[in-house]
This record gives sequence, C-alpha cells and structure tokens, in this order.
Amino acid sequence: MKRTACRVASLLASLMAIAAAGCQNSSAPITSPRIEASVLMHQQMLQEDRFGLPAIATVFIPTDLRDAYNLGSPSGDVATFKSLIVAKLMAFGQDAASANALASALSPDVQPIDLSQPSNFLNGRKPSDDVITAELHLIFGSNAALNDDHVDANDAPFLTTFPYLAGPHVQ
Repeated sequence: MKRTACRVASLLASLMAIAAAGCQNSSAPITSPRIEASVLMHQQMLQEDRFGLPAIATVFIPTDLRDAYNLGSPSGDVATFKSLIVAKLMAFGQDAASANALASALSPDVQPIDLSQPSNFLNGRKPSDDVITAELHLIFGSNAALNDDHVDANDAPFLTTFPYLAGPHVQ
C-alpha cells in the first residue's frame, strides 16, 4: 500500500511539473514539440494537433499549412496565421475592422480563463457549451442559415462529477 501511495505521489508530482512547464509565459518559440514523458509512459510524446479553440484550424488554416499550424507553438500564431484568419473572415463578409478584432480574439489559439469572470466561449468553457455554434455566430453574425450547427445537445448526458464527460461508446 505504501509503495502504491509513493508511486501515485510521484506521478502527481510529474504531472504537476509538466503542467507548470506548460503554463510558463514565454515569448521564446518552442524549438521542439517533443515532451519527455519517460516517467509516465517510458517514451517521448509528439504534439500532433492542438485544439485550444475548436475549429480554428479547420475553418481558417489552409489544408497545406495545417501540419505546420498543429505542430507549431501558439506563440507564433499572430505573426504566422492571423492574416489568414482576417482574410477568411473578410471572405465571409466581415469588414476589415471586425475581421481584425475577431482574429485578435482567436489568435493565439489558446483557451484563456479568468476565474474571476463567468465561463463563456472565450473564457474557459463547460462541457455543455455549444462552442461550434458560438464560433459560427461570431463568424456569420445574424445570418441564421449559417450561424448554427444544429447540434443542440451531447448524444449522452454529462456526468455530474469528475470526469464529467460521458463514457465511451461501446459497440
């Protein structure tokens, strides 16, 4: 029992160190997306995707640039990808000022949270939040034909306790 408790404590300490490293506010670019996870899995992990704000890459980043986007650090988003977001928003009918303002809110592609404020699309989110419809509404505004994905609920109820998400589908 004592040995298990030590392993759990060691694992938690490792997870906290990884989380703390990820929270450092640095303007220096990440030179390698590899994370040493030998304590956890005895292997290196490689970043393959990022999804701070859902659908940003899908809607705004051209297919031939998605790998670079997904492997890149959010610290480079404004310099590298913001102009693509602005151009796409303008193609969707937004004026330059609105497109720039929204692109500034969407890049870098991170999920910010201010615990002193209520949770909403650009300040954290609850599992039940309809994030895609919120994004579509920002992009297309009052165009009712385009601003809703018509997926109004999860296909399985969320749990009221951790881990909150419904269990996997079993076939």
